[in-house]
Formats: sequence, structure tokens, C-alpha cells
Amino acid sequence: MKRRIGLSLIIFFIALAISLLLPDSCSPAAKRTAFIFVFAALFWAFEIIPLYATSLLVVLLEIFLLAKPGGVLGMDRTGFVEFLSPFSSPVIILFFGGFIIACVLKKYKLDTVVASHLIHIFGTKAYSVLIGFMVTTALLSMWMSNTAVTAMMIGMIFPLLAQLKGETKFRTGLVLAIAFGANIGGIGTPVGTPPNAIAIGILAENGIYLNFLSWMMMAIPLVIILLLVTSIILYKLFPPSQKNLNLNFELESRPINLNDYGVIAIVCLTILLWLTSAWHHIPESVVALLAVGLFAFFGFVERDDVKKIDWDILVLMWGGLALGTAMKISGLTSWIVSLPVFMETHGFLLVVVFCFLAVFLSTLMSNTAASNLLIPVVISISGENPVMLAITVALSCSLAMSLPVSTPPNAIAFSTQVLKSKDMFVAGILVSVISLFLVLAGFKLVITRAFGLE
Repeated sequence: MKRRIGLSLIIFFIALAISLLLPDSCSPAAKRTAFIFVFAALFWAFEIIPLYATSLLVVLLEIFLLAKPGGVLGMDRTGFVEFLSPFSSPVIILFFGGFIIACVLKKYKLDTVVASHLIHIFGTKAYSVLIGFMVTTALLSMWMSNTAVTAMMIGMIFPLLAQLKGETKFRTGLVLAIAFGANIGGIGTPVGTPPNAIAIGILAENGIYLNFLSWMMMAIPLVIILLLVTSIILYKLFPPSQKNLNLNFELESRPINLNDYGVIAIVCLTILLWLTSAWHHIPESVVALLAVGLFAFFGFVERDDVKKIDWDILVLMWGGLALGTAMKISGLTSWIVSLPVFMETHGFLLVVVFCFLAVFLSTLMSNTAASNLLIPVVISISGENPVMLAITVALSCSLAMSLPVSTPPNAIAFSTQVLKSKDMFVAGILVSVISLFLVLAGFKLVITRAFGLE
């Protein structure tokens, strides 16, 4: 507690000093928002308090420092609603629906059934086993929390690790394959990982709307390439002593009952509506609510189930969206992007700078927090395509995999005590750097075609 209080005071004075030292060209409202920005960034980076708690502080600071009636922003008595309303943002509702779907799949153990059948297809050759676990984890992480998927897959892999006692290196590679597969798989859909949803949400607040299918058209080819490259890297870094492994797969099989068929039908309907939103024009967030409503109506989800979803992630995203709102209406983003470093940097070089910054920040803090900080800035840079910048930054935030603290899947993998931190660092750095170069090499072609941009 003493350390927490000490760090909090240091961060408070750093944020205060930075805001006071800003030039007069930065308005009083922008200076106050800069204080909140620096305060939140350092609290998120050092995890002084839980990440969601920092988001709550962000909202409260915005209300007290910016929303005072007649204050620096000239708001009336209802001005504070500006910072509360992001919690009902369509992107939050979309993620809420995704969490409920994941909860129901886990409740009826359909996630385990799907995973065990997918893994069983890949056989017992060493490379096939490694990429099998990666692909299975990635597929599930597109639709479920990659944290929950990693925990499930790690549990499934322990019996196999027990059969590979002499394969120290390959055991490490298998555990990393699950963590990295979860990180990469989350890129594939808007609900796969929070940075994707944050990019879509902030763009929507600025009048730019991306649909579910367009995101997948852009992201799925990237996911496939990254999975292949990462599997080869892990196989080379942590090779088995023999190509064929003596493994016994336990296939999870049980009779499918009426409840299972009902859950499967609702999930398939939801995914179908998400993928065809460009045709029927029902917003993805409304589709997510429809799924939740159907689950509740047929009794597949109950009150106790709703309590189990990751509400902290939703609150964390709320703080990020509220911070983006404050930066926009206070003029801070406009002031930042008018700085010489941004005015003199254009085009591809600007994308490179922000992508490397995104990976760096996401290595040290939550990738959700990093995207919360960067995306509101990049979409405000004049003369640049906001969609390209937002998407590449969001993708880059998911590519930081070198430390246990970089992502929850990394932390879960490290907690198994099967691998050392240096193993994760070496493999993670290689995967992150190569993945980032692949994103930068293909971003213009793939994103332009997916979203019809020039």
C-alpha cells in the first residue's frame, strides 16, 4: 500500500507538471485533458490499481475537471452525460454480446467439444500438433475472449505435456503456441480483442462506420499468414527430438441434447447476421443484443451467468472511449496533431512511427489501454486516412507478445511454469517484429481492398 500511494503521488505530480508546462497555444480545457491523459497512461502502464479502476478514475476526473457547468468547456448541468454515454456505445454492446456468447458456450461445454474435435484432426506429427493447437486457439479466439480460450486450451494441453516429459523444448513451444495463437486469432474479428472494437467505436464516433465482414476480409488473410509464420518460428526455436510423437488424444464426445442444438442455432444465426450486416443493415451491436435476448428468452443464460462475464473489460473500454471523447471536445487531439513532429511526418512513415509506438506501449501495458491512448490521436491527423491509421494501430497493439505482462494469454502461459521468461522474450520479439513488418508491408493493399479506400 505504501508503494502504491508513493507511485500514485509521483504520477500525480508528473501529470500536473506536464499539464502546467504546456504552452499557451494549448487551451485550459486541453491542458486539463492532458493531465488526465498522462495520469491514465502511467496508471495503466504501472497497474497501480486494476485497469478498470483507472478507467473509472478517468471518467470521474473528466466530470470534475471538464464538465462543471459554465467551466472550461462551457457545459450546462447535463454536460457530464458526455462522459457517461460511452458506456452505452455500440462497441460496448457488441462486446457485451460476445461475452455472453462465450459464457453460454462454456456453460454447455460446447467450446471444449469443438476444440477437442479440431485438435484431433491434426494427428500426432510434431509440427501438426503445434500448428493444430495454434489454429484451434486462434479460431476460438475470434469469437470468444482470448483470455478464456487460453485458459481452456492450457487445461487441455496438460495431459499431452505429461506425455512429453523428455521434450523440454517442444513443451515450451506448445505452450507458447497457445498464447501466441490466442493473440493472433483475436485480430480476426471485431469481437476478438478490445483494440479492434475500440478502433471501430472511435471511428464510428467520428462518422466512419466499418462492418463486421469488411473487418474479417482484411484481417483473416493476415491471421493465416501470421499463424503460419509464428508456427515455423516456434518449431525452429523449440524443436522436438523426433518428428512423430507418441500421443493419445482424448476426444471429447457426448450426446448432443436439445439445449445444445438451441445454443448452436443462436450462435450460428448471430455469426450469420454479423457477416451479412452490409446487406440487411442491422447494426452489429443490435445483432449482439438479439443474441443475448434469445439466450435469455430460452433460458440458456441466467442471472448468475451474466455476473460471470468480464465486466472489468467493458469498464476499461468505457474509460478509453470517454478519454477519446474528452481529447476531442477539449481540443487536445487537434493541438497534438498540430505539433511539428506530426505536421512534418506524412504517409507511410507516419504509419510506421505509430505502429512501433503501439507495439512498444502494448508491451509495457494492456493492449486495450495502449489503443485507448493512441487511436483518438491518430484519427485526428489531417491529410491522412483515419481508417488506415486506426486499423494498423489497433492491429499493432495485438502484436506485442514478448513479456508475460504484454497480454493476458502470455500471463496465463507463463503461469504454467513450463517456460522461462527469456523463452517468451526471444520468441515474442521475433514474432512481434516479423508480424509488424508483415502488417506494414501489406496494410495498404489489404485495407484498401477490404474497405474500398483510395
